[in-house]
This record gives sequence, structure tokens and C-alpha cells, in this order.
Amino acid sequence: MARKVKSVLRDKCEQLLHFSRTVSEPLQVVRQGRACMRAALITLILTSVVLAASHARAQSRVDVVPSVSVGSVYDDNLFAQVLGSGGQMLQVRPGLEATVESPRLKLGSLWTFDMQHSNHADLNTFDARRHADLELAYRSTSATTLGFAARYDRTETPGEINLLSGVLGDRRQAHRWEAYPNFSHRFRPRTSMTGSYDWTDESLLDNGTGRMHVLRTGLSHEYTTRTTFTTSYLGRRFVDETDTNSSHAILGGWDYELAPGTRVTLQGGPRISSYRGIAPELVAGFFRDTNRLDVEVDYWHGETIVLGIQGPVAVNSGTARLTWPMTRTIEIGSHSAVTGIVTLDQRQVTTYRETLVSSWSPGGWYTVAASYGVDYQQGDIRRNLFSNANVLRHVFRVSVTVAPRLSRAIRPSDDPAARAKGVSQ
Repeated sequence: MARKVKSVLRDKCEQLLHFSRTVSEPLQVVRQGRACMRAALITLILTSVVLAASHARAQSRVDVVPSVSVGSVYDDNLFAQVLGSGGQMLQVRPGLEATVESPRLKLGSLWTFDMQHSNHADLNTFDARRHADLELAYRSTSATTLGFAARYDRTETPGEINLLSGVLGDRRQAHRWEAYPNFSHRFRPRTSMTGSYDWTDESLLDNGTGRMHVLRTGLSHEYTTRTTFTTSYLGRRFVDETDTNSSHAILGGWDYELAPGTRVTLQGGPRISSYRGIAPELVAGFFRDTNRLDVEVDYWHGETIVLGIQGPVAVNSGTARLTWPMTRTIEIGSHSAVTGIVTLDQRQVTTYRETLVSSWSPGGWYTVAASYGVDYQQGDIRRNLFSNANVLRHVFRVSVTVAPRLSRAIRPSDDPAARAKGVSQ
């Protein structure tokens, strides 16, 4: 009798188990779909870790830099409005930077977030900003290098994410994701090929999202030791909630070294788009890098996306960056930019930006920095109440950063000295 009861119970249990599996299959499919994105990200992280581990014996250096920065900020236009209101903020920024370098692998990452306290209660937050980036370069052969870069930003100040346009906006939560796989290959001693794909996704709370795909590929040839010629293809695709646009450009370029540490570059060509027809694409730059002064001046006429604006925008941008190391411990600099933006429906805005920076590193772990920045914006492409008014903003900042560097050199395990002293030192 007991055996018969056990047999009946076993049959019932198997039926119930089969029924539960049948009911849960759709739910499992949904869960598996949700897990795909997480799995892709985890796979990328694990791939980087495996590459680093596979070259552990050949690593030459590992650096880890934990840091904490404490700063005071005065902003006379906290909400980037025509009639601005000023305020003070105390910011604390923990961070962690790590780099791994070997003869074939270079891996670097940085992570920071901001805690903020202000005399405006609306700006008090434990998570005012987040930033994370990853850079990976792997030399698979003597002629081929594979790379990958990724970046994530979250902020309550959208103007900080408009990296190319500098357009100011109301304080509102904004996100930006970017992924950048790339490669380079040298066919001959003087001829090489490069390629990259840049994916950018931006979103602004209660104001939509925008996505940009950029594909680049090109050839370069060193005509002489000082002159290089390039030819390349540039394709862009813009996707938002209402429309999709694309453009294609064929560019020719020239790079010339005027003197050691000094060079000029020029690249340009026609661009054909689905929304404007034919227009020029142009990039020009001047660079000088010496022990006494670093200078970078460039001009760009192209297209990009702006947070909260549908479709691509045309850009005319000129920037200048100067860095002057006065002494071994003191450095000052200037960052200037003028940018003009035109939207698909011919709305226009021009931004002027100037930032003066200085830093003092007395040695050891400490750095004291100060900066003054001014932003002046003419027009507003978001069509608010003051669409034709101007916005002026001044920001003063003083900060102290503590950043100890933890370093370790690693010798190959087949080195006799390493076997005698241990693998690492």
C-alpha cells in the first residue's frame, strides 16, 4: 500500500513540475531577454580581465590611484537662465584610477562621482555627477593594434555633457553613453589603415533621447619624414524618437611637421546628407608641444547631436588650449572656445567659453587647483520663453585633491632575477 501511495505521489509531482515549467517558459524568455544586455556588458568586462590576466607574466607596470577631491564652487547662474540666481556649493569627489601596461597590452580606467551640498536645497544630493571610462589597446601583432574605449556620464548639469557644442541648459538629469571600438594596421613601413565605430546615446529627463553612429575608415601614407597624406570615409547616422537621418563624406587630408613638436593638419571634403544635400566637412589644427608651452588650436565644421534637440545640428567650432608650466610644481592654462549651432529648422545659438586654470603640486599626494570660467550664450535652440535672450554665467572653483599612487612592477616568471626574488617586486 505504501509503495502504491508513493507511486501516485511521484506521478502527481511530475505532472505538477511539467505544468510549472510550461507556465514559466514565457516568463523565462522575458527574463532571458532582459539579461542579454547585462550579459553583453559582463562579457566585455570579463574579456578585458582575461586579456590582462593572459599577459600578467609580461606586465611591466600596474598603477592604482585612489583619490578624494574637496572643492568650493561659486556659480552666479546656477540654473543657466536669463535671470540667473547665484549660489555656493561644496563638492566632494571620490575617485579611482587604474592602469595596466605591458609590451602588448595597455588598459586604463577611471571612476568618479560627486557629492554636493548647496545653499539651494534643491541642489543637495549625494549623487550630483557620475563618470566612468575604460580604454583598452592590444597589439595583436607588430603591425596591428586593436582598441576599445567606453565612457559613461550622468549629471544634473546637461551643459557638461554637450562636449562638442557647449550649449547650456536648465538643471535636469542627463545621461550619456559612448562606445568606441577601433583598430590600426600598418601594411608597409610608411602606409597604414585605421578604422573605428563610435556609438553615442544621450538622454535628457522629460525631453527625449538621441543616438549617433559614426563610422570612420582611412588610409595614410608618410610621403616624407615630415609630410603625411590621408584619405578617409566618414559616415554618420542620427536616430531620435521621430526620425532617422544619415550623411556620408569622402575626405582628403594633409599633416605637416613644421619643427620638432610643431605640426599643422588639414582635412576636408564634400558631405552628402539626407537632410541638407551637399555641404563641406572640414577640420584644421595647429599643435605645438614643448617643455615651456603647449598650444592646441583647431577649427571644425561638421555635425553632431545636442541634448534635447531632435535630429543632427550643424556645427562651426573653434577652440584654443594653452598650457604653461611655470615651474616644476606650478602650471597655468587657458581654454577658449566659440561654437555656432544651427538646427534642422534653422534655429541658431552661439556659445562663447573661456576658462582660466591653475594648479600647484608641492609633491607627494596633494594638488591645489583653482579655476575661473565664463559662458556666454546668444539665443536658445530649445524655444523656451526667452528664445531670443542671452545667458551669462560665471563659475569660480577652488579644490584640494589627495591622490596617493600605488605602483608595482612585474617581471616575467622566466627571468632568473624574478625566480630568485619572487614574481613581483
